[in-house]
Amino acid sequence: MTTSVKALARNLSRIENTFNYSFSNGPLKGTINKMKVIKRVAYGYQSFLNFIYRILVSCNLMQKSNLANIDRVA
Repeated sequence: MTTSVKALARNLSRIENTFNYSFSNGPLKGTINKMKVIKRVAYGYQSFLNFIYRILVSCNLMQKSNLANIDRVA
């Protein structure tokens, strides 16, 4: 019990900040997890560029219609 009280006292300012600010690292962790899943599945991709495109499309950073234009330029 005393260990819990000491831990609360030591982290009181951090605990208060969770109620005062609405920041969360949840969205970032979700994006990183999505990238890791794509990486696990991406062993069959022919090129690293396809892997990067897949991440960009999955994270809504690029639309599929833009990929066709990039392939024509390259």
